[in-house]
Amino acid sequence: MHLLKKMLCVCFLFMAAIPMSAQERNTQDTEDNPSWYIGLQGGVPFGISTFSSFGADKTRAGFDVGLYGGYRFNPVLSLEAQAAWGRVNQSAQDCCAGYWLAQAAWGRVNQSAQDCCAGYWLGADGHRYEAAVAGMDGWRYADLKSGTFTQRYGLQLNVNLLGFFPKTKHSRWTWVLSPHIAAIGTKSTIQTVSGGTDALKGDTRWHLGAGGNVQAAYRVTRCVSIGIYSGLTYLTGDPMDGMPDYRHDNNFIWESGIRLGFSLGGRKARKPAEILSATPLEPATPVRTECDERVEQPEAALNVEEEPTKTDTTETTDKVSVSSPTEEAAEVSFPVIYFPFDGTEITASELPKARQILAILKENPGMAVTLTGWCDTQGSRAVNGRVSLRRAEALKAWLVAQGIGASRIRTVGRGSDTQAPSAKEARRVVTDSGMN
Repeated sequence: MHLLKKMLCVCFLFMAAIPMSAQERNTQDTEDNPSWYIGLQGGVPFGISTFSSFGADKTRAGFDVGLYGGYRFNPVLSLEAQAAWGRVNQSAQDCCAGYWLAQAAWGRVNQSAQDCCAGYWLGADGHRYEAAVAGMDGWRYADLKSGTFTQRYGLQLNVNLLGFFPKTKHSRWTWVLSPHIAAIGTKSTIQTVSGGTDALKGDTRWHLGAGGNVQAAYRVTRCVSIGIYSGLTYLTGDPMDGMPDYRHDNNFIWESGIRLGFSLGGRKARKPAEILSATPLEPATPVRTECDERVEQPEAALNVEEEPTKTDTTETTDKVSVSSPTEEAAEVSFPVIYFPFDGTEITASELPKARQILAILKENPGMAVTLTGWCDTQGSRAVNGRVSLRRAEALKAWLVAQGIGASRIRTVGRGSDTQAPSAKEARRVVTDSGMN
């Protein structure tokens, strides 16, 4: 009972901490980690009570299958409800099955209390006797086994230890400690080991169960995860195996198995972030969006101090046209600069386009432009707003380094582009004439 009280205290302390943690979660947590999830689990339980799954005759494994569904508050905490059904198989322990015979072989026929349940006999009335009772049907403990059907309904709190560390906060791996409490129903049938004839059938008994699991899981895709678990559940009340209780006060189930989880709901479409604008003081540096949903190899970054070379506008497919040298900013089509995943520097492959923009601005010294940066939908809104602005600032810094006046260039970051045909096309900087 002391162990049960400690487990319950731990459960309720963790549950009390949930509202505070939920208030502190950020946009990244809720968008990159879908909140609601469901799943299936199945395992192999072993029980120890008056009888044991590790019986004197052999190890007797059971089975357990169940459903669960829960809510993920942040990368650390989640709470789930569970329902499971199964069977625990047990038979007489060594002391119940053979201790009396072993001692008798050495001439010790007078057994003391330390001899456990040696030589016990189960009467047809369901009571334990130290020897057979004349006129009553019964069985030696060593000749019996117990099969117990179980049903479990409870709550489990999951604490992901990797979620406490920034580097593993959004990892595909989770390492979880899971205290749980449950209402557990057991219904046992006692049978003979040889032949499997029913000896006694019990009624359903309800227990308060408390314990904990250790889980390790891997997120295969954004919405599917698979893991393994192992843990103990202590049951209060009468022995779950239906045997009369005497010396053995154990009453717990140890179970190991696998879990298959499914996160619910797709990624919510994000509205474009509020316009961010600033005048850069120095070239932008790359940042990470802390998103691991896909990996793309970034291309070689551009050295912004590279001396410009003469632009040949026929080398790319992007069209640059100026209607008349005397009509600055009349009709100009600027090329679009694309960026790699998580990148904020101009890559070598995009350098010809940057030179085209440079050539247009040099040919039109009175022209002013607005550079608008965009991101794809990976990452949080706040992070993508900053990244999109830094992409625009990176192009501005390069143009300024090549001799264009900073006052002629305005930078804007608009965050995620939910309307782009693809993520690759969303990661870009668009140049427009004028400072609109």
